Amino acid sequence: MLLNGKKSTVDDHIHGPVHCTKKAAYEKKQRNGEIRQQRTITLTISIADKKVNSLIPFFRKHVKQGGFIPQAPTLCQMYLPQIFENHLTQLKLMFESKPVAITMDETTDDCARSVVNTLFHFRTNTKLVSVDFLIQVNNSTIGSTLLTILTKYNIPFSLPRLFISDSAAYMKKCFREVLKPVMPQLIHAPCCAHILNLIDPARRGRYLIHLRNYGISSPCKIPLPTSIRWNLWFKMVEYIKIHIPY
Repeated sequence: MLLNGKKSTVDDHIHGPVHCTKKAAYEKKQRNGEIRQQRTITLTISIADKKVNSLIPFFRKHVKQGGFIPQAPTLCQMYLPQIFENHLTQLKLMFESKPVAITMDETTDDCARSVVNTLFHFRTNTKLVSVDFLIQVNNSTIGSTLLTILTKYNIPFSLPRLFISDSAAYMKKCFREVLKPVMPQLIHAPCCAHILNLIDPARRGRYLIHLRNYGISSPCKIPLPTSIRWNLWFKMVEYIKIHIPY
């Protein structure tokens, strides 16, 4: 309990210009922090730029201070570069000068452009570290792209241990002619799933020939299940029970 004289002193301080100025500055800092966090979350969850503007009315209605979330052009021009630099700094701290394993894969985007994704693995950390758009995809461009990425992350060429890719001819040639000469300790591990996908049609055809050779007049392939059709799982189990001895 405060005495009357003490209480009036506290009241004068609370309502004084110095305290009010500091209070306003603190509230502004807190508000800016919340706004920055909302913008970071909006970008982190990878909402497509063209969808952000459509979601703004929803944010204003249902999200606290949702009206402070800017439209897509402002996000891309003002906030995305800063968040990207912060994310890049975290990746560099995670993988800099580490004996990483490397995964590279080429795909295409919705505009039919060639995109090369590069991932680094170190202990329990696996992160996408670079997305590169290439005009030409061959052993030279893949190799130069990887060497540039390693230099960017300050990883000496003597440290990487494993190179993982699909079994494409240009990937094998890249490892053999570009990467191996500068990183002799590097081991190439082609993706097993890709290899199985390449040989699967021939193996399934040989299975049918095997069944015909052993007197089955109308052989059929083993039903392949899919995650959204439970009846195909039951059909596969039933087929294995009948045709394949345990």
